[in-house]
Amino acid sequence: MDFEDDGTDAKAEGDTISGPLFSEFYRTCAAQSVRSVGIMDFSQNTTVRQQLNEPGNATLLRHGLLGCSPIQPTVAIHLECLELYHQIRRRQSSFSIQSITRVLCALHNSQFTTAFDIYIQIQRSIQQRINLALNRNPADWHMNGVCPCCAFEQPNELNLVPRQLHSMDGNHSAKRIDGSGSADPRIFKSDYFITNDIVEQFRDDVRNHLGERNTIPNPSCTDNWTAAKSHEEDKISVFEQTGIFLMACRHGFVECIIEMRCSGELAKYGLAAIDQMLDVCGKDQALGYDIGCSSHKTVAASSIAAKANANNLVIAVNAFHGYAHNHQCQLANHPLYLNGFGIEDLETCKWIFSSSNSVASLIRHTSYFHWVQFLDLHFDQWDKDKYLELSRFLHNNYIQALRTINDFTPLLDDFKLRKSLTDEDFVQWKHEESEFLANLSRESPADVFAVTYVEEMEKLRFLEAKYGSIMSVPFLMYTTANFTASSGLDVPMQEHSKATEAERTSALRRLQLQMNVVEDFEHRHGIGECWIPSDPRYVQALEYSSQRRFIHVVEELEGLVVQRLFELSKVNLSGTALDRYNKLAPLQVPPRPILDYAEVVGYAALGEFTLLKHSCHDLLTRPWATPENHEMAAKFFKVLCSHEEITCLNVEIGRLHAWMEFEEKSMVSAIAALNREASPLLASELQRQYAARRCVNNIHRARLQGVCLLDGYTGALHSTLSSQELTEEEEEDEECSDEVHEEATRLADAITRIIV
Repeated sequence: MDFEDDGTDAKAEGDTISGPLFSEFYRTCAAQSVRSVGIMDFSQNTTVRQQLNEPGNATLLRHGLLGCSPIQPTVAIHLECLELYHQIRRRQSSFSIQSITRVLCALHNSQFTTAFDIYIQIQRSIQQRINLALNRNPADWHMNGVCPCCAFEQPNELNLVPRQLHSMDGNHSAKRIDGSGSADPRIFKSDYFITNDIVEQFRDDVRNHLGERNTIPNPSCTDNWTAAKSHEEDKISVFEQTGIFLMACRHGFVECIIEMRCSGELAKYGLAAIDQMLDVCGKDQALGYDIGCSSHKTVAASSIAAKANANNLVIAVNAFHGYAHNHQCQLANHPLYLNGFGIEDLETCKWIFSSSNSVASLIRHTSYFHWVQFLDLHFDQWDKDKYLELSRFLHNNYIQALRTINDFTPLLDDFKLRKSLTDEDFVQWKHEESEFLANLSRESPADVFAVTYVEEMEKLRFLEAKYGSIMSVPFLMYTTANFTASSGLDVPMQEHSKATEAERTSALRRLQLQMNVVEDFEHRHGIGECWIPSDPRYVQALEYSSQRRFIHVVEELEGLVVQRLFELSKVNLSGTALDRYNKLAPLQVPPRPILDYAEVVGYAALGEFTLLKHSCHDLLTRPWATPENHEMAAKFFKVLCSHEEITCLNVEIGRLHAWMEFEEKSMVSAIAALNREASPLLASELQRQYAARRCVNNIHRARLQGVCLLDGYTGALHSTLSSQELTEEEEEDEECSDEVHEEATRLADAITRIIV
């Protein structure tokens, strides 16, 4: 609701009118009564004075109240009460409107929900007018403006490739029951959300490009990670909104949100988010997704494939999820092996969801209006908190990168000296390993035929030997002691005789059955002469069969480690598959290492199991396959990433410095312009925001000054606080910034304890 103060004294004299409060929308100057609800006070008869032709709620707002109905309010809430809940909700999303209402009802009856919706609407309207004064476009502000380290590029800075790092993922906590709050027809328009109409443009988008899709190899590594289920089977669908799908920058700012409707993480959600990112952010963007390899295939087969190629879009797998992908996929898509990603793990969405999960219990049964409102309020505060922590992010990453360089560089120098290696050798190893894994072919039909035939022949030989051992005893020997006077053989000998005959009969039947299997196989494959054990083909196939069984055991062991990663049983791992592996490992050529449980579970990457499998390719002779070389190569790439991170941080520090100066000047200019345009109330609000932002920016300046003083800092030296010294209050604010969330939590708990 927009209103302007006409400057008239709120205590001007007027006639007192009895009857319903504000029974007409406009009145002459008159004294009116309303029931007012505050934090700790309640008044049955609060008198306010309405000016000539003034709307009723405008009168209440001048007196620090907000009515609970638009035309004839009889109950009004104090603004400080609404602001208290507003700030609690921003910092403790699990504190519901029902909780504050119960608190107020325990103290004094109120109509809080309606007033809070109006209060949020007023706050948003004011902020929209301020954004307009600051020339901020709401259509792309969250995607390419809210994070200065990503978006505020400077003319003389070093070009980063990729220019920005994003991550996207879906979360199923923010569900809403279908039909909840259906009596509320309102629509909450959030600048975060991509509309459903835009998302539906990508429905069946990949299906309509089957020809292109079939030309792209199918990545098998996603078999270990099933994040993108289109639906959950064996569950009754009772949710209209099944969660949210969002994209965020590497600094944690939320860029866009999509509501998932009656489904899991469908391809259309990711395509809609990527399409908007490319339209707003432009070229050289990089994106992390837990199934990034599969997502790359999806984008390449979609309607935005040409746009993605033209803009050099890079899609990677997140660092944690990447270790569940096979080793070939990691070498191609993991951030550790990609240029320009620094030490970024691309797991930003998981941090965001760990916070937004606190809203889930409040929105499960709300109307669609409040479902969007609550999420918008939470993420708006999240972004404000991320701006406060922005310089801390840069400072911590700089320290982490320097520590990695300082710790690993001496180890690498010593290793290269001992092995007579150079940096190029590590890079070459990575290329050789990738080429080796890419060239591993599937089993040829000839190998499958030979192994199957030899395995059946081995079964036949085993059964022949077993039957021969039974028939090697021609007679059963009895003595007179084994007979009785009346019934011949005694009972134990009768049972022994029957068991011996049953064993002979069973062995004969199994032998005959296996002979039929071998004869049928030879007939179907045109084998005229039976292979004998001394045949070279037989020997080669038998050796390959042993390797094949070993690979199957390794794959089973790998699957059990995947289960262990998801907190499933470790008994099967330690007692069965691992034992079988250790029995077969020494028999391989060359022998494979013996493993214990702690070593297997400690594998940093599931892709390392690939290195156990291919002994038939002389893998142990490759320099990159030995454990020591493999470990040092990983350290080498971590050092490279750390140097890339420092380069990126130097640029981002410059952007943040430039942004702080630009934003403060823009705010001062906007305040002056609003005063000239006779909007003193809006100018006053912007002045308040300027004071708060200047305080935060001075905290950033202090932290960035600390970065410049680090031993190993290589960026430009920026002017910090020479003209804007930190006040004592701002220094205390720096120390207290980490306690804001805890203080709000304690306040929420204290209010909750008031409930009777």
